[in-house]
Amino acid sequence: MNSRNRNRQFATIIAVIAVAYVMSQFYRTSNGVIAKHLSWEFGLSAEALGVLTGAFFVSFAVAQIPLGMLFDRFGVRRTLPILLTAAVAGAVIYASAGGFASLMAGRLMMGVGVSGVLVGALFLFGRWVSAERYATWIGRMIALGGIGVLLSTSPLGLIAETIGWRYAFFGAGAITALGALLIYLLARDAPPGYIAKSSAPEGLGESVKGVFEVLKTKRLPRVMAMAFASYPVLTSILGLWGGPYLIDVHGLDIISSGNVLLLMAVALIAGNIVFGPVERILNTRKWLVVGCAATVLVSFALLALIPQLPLAAAVALVVLISFFSAYNIVITGHGRSLFPDRLAGRGMAMMAIALMGGPAVLQPATGLIMGAFPTVDGVAPNEAYRAVFACLAGVVLLALLLYLRLPDARPSEGFAKDLRGSAPMP
Repeated sequence: MNSRNRNRQFATIIAVIAVAYVMSQFYRTSNGVIAKHLSWEFGLSAEALGVLTGAFFVSFAVAQIPLGMLFDRFGVRRTLPILLTAAVAGAVIYASAGGFASLMAGRLMMGVGVSGVLVGALFLFGRWVSAERYATWIGRMIALGGIGVLLSTSPLGLIAETIGWRYAFFGAGAITALGALLIYLLARDAPPGYIAKSSAPEGLGESVKGVFEVLKTKRLPRVMAMAFASYPVLTSILGLWGGPYLIDVHGLDIISSGNVLLLMAVALIAGNIVFGPVERILNTRKWLVVGCAATVLVSFALLALIPQLPLAAAVALVVLISFFSAYNIVITGHGRSLFPDRLAGRGMAMMAIALMGGPAVLQPATGLIMGAFPTVDGVAPNEAYRAVFACLAGVVLLALLLYLRLPDARPSEGFAKDLRGSAPMP
């Protein structure tokens, strides 16, 4: 197959996975806009809202270890559509919910169902593109997924205020089902001429042994700590407390707060597009991550320390946080550089545990912080949100202190060599 046909086939794979990834991003961040609706309709406290929103990430993270083994053994094309059926069912259950239990069931099923979408894309990128362009393609995929974040801001707010938030989830379920079908029909696990690194598929015992091999990777914990402080910290604002903060502290309505979250989503998409090429030009992952994380840290610190922050300044800071939090694509590339091709699925699953397990921890934790402050007529005080911002700043600071001790992983150096003597495809 010539390069033009190969590129066309790769573009098709990107497009069909992006359909599912758009919905994954929508499910993740949708509660940020409808949080007040959920609180009013179901009588949810701040703690319950944090637990509910974080439930998505709990099931998402738990699914990663078996998911990595499934991808390494059976591939993305066969595994992903089966998983996505759970997301479809979860969206329908969430849209039909009559109480907290059914909301929780739907949220958990959505998390499991889309748990393999981005990891599947990362798995395929490791086979279809060179190491230097790996982060660039991660950024492009996440930028495409940003459409889902956009849909979960002003458009969702408008739907919630007009026909009701439930209809949005019925529609999301239908689009997710379409994505599952397209992946099965059009995705391919490797480019033409790709040669597997082993002559026979792994057995179950060997697959499990590979998980422990990944866990023993020395630099992995520090990279995972930095990943924990990237997207998870952002989604605690964009996907949960950003909307209530703008409503309670700055007096915006649902649609206006959704517009600010829309700006945050646009900034995140822009960062995802920018940082891949910047990584390649600068030929450094570590120092790009450090610079971005330091900017996020300072922004959160200002939100926490300044008592009466003007609306314009608050909007500028949360948009800045969104843009620079896109360094999660760079830290993901750092994580991918640690593993040879035969462990790629399991290695990226561990990175996904940090990226998606982070919100599972931070969203309930910030819910506890919010719940510690008394509300007046359902309105939380500014001090509660400032305490949340301070907590998130502390998470970023601790991760930076751990990450700074690592050596750089330059894009030009490629991925790890296989300990058995084979190397990943260039």
